[in-house]
Amino acid sequence: MSVLVLGATGNVGPHVVAELTALGHAPRVLVRDGDRARTILGDGIDIIAGDATDPATLESAVAGIDTVFLLSPHSFTMADHQLGVIRALRRTGVRIVKLSGTASAITPDGPHVCREHWEIERVLEDSGQPFVILRPNSFLQVLVGQLMLPSLRATGNLINPIGTAGISLVDARDVGAVAAHVLTRHDWDGQTLSITGPRAVSYPEIAGLVSERSDITPTVVDASLDGVRASLIDRGMAPWEADHFREMYELFKAGESEFVTDTVRSVTGNAPRTIEAFLDETLQREQVSA
Repeated sequence: MSVLVLGATGNVGPHVVAELTALGHAPRVLVRDGDRARTILGDGIDIIAGDATDPATLESAVAGIDTVFLLSPHSFTMADHQLGVIRALRRTGVRIVKLSGTASAITPDGPHVCREHWEIERVLEDSGQPFVILRPNSFLQVLVGQLMLPSLRATGNLINPIGTAGISLVDARDVGAVAAHVLTRHDWDGQTLSITGPRAVSYPEIAGLVSERSDITPTVVDASLDGVRASLIDRGMAPWEADHFREMYELFKAGESEFVTDTVRSVTGNAPRTIEAFLDETLQREQVSA
């Protein structure tokens, strides 16, 4: 089955491409920066440099393609981008596998980006195109790898806006593996699949796991949602995005992302990676490079 990957160079896209290749497929990718894509994805990938929002470019890129993986950057105008792709592909028969957001937040009055996902999902479901929707919970690589660990190294503090609630954090590599299987099989056509890690973990628990595996002794500092929003803006984040994260943390604090699914195992045949395994790998890699 032939696959075109949009969003191939972010947190998930490279894992989708790698998993497709491991399964014996030769994916095509459409990216704005071909040189950057070659650096990230390596040799042997069919890379088209162009703008997916341009209908002519997209039409050329999907020639001979059965399925498109729809992913675009987290942005204020994400819906415009993805709805344009859906409109361009309507009535072509090309199947669309869309990467969406945290299932509990995909509502018409949810956080900003999740409202965008909600609108895109509704249009996709009503478009007549074959589709699958994937809804991953928060990524270990982002919440822990990009946000928590740098702060811990710099200050020793783990800022906790969600109290004792947990999040069933998922490894982006597992999301890539699920996507690759869904892109190359029709077993889940017309379905929405929520993807989580094996269990929910709280911020205090994460602090303890980091302490067990490193010379960092985290201090968990409880913070208000408004305080977190203000700090994000102080660090240069756009107000709309800071509002989005504040609303996401509010949902997390209410326990809305503690649910666990068996999607990773049922789709790929493998158990989802644990936060312990992620921390072992990440912290060991840092020690080697230090």
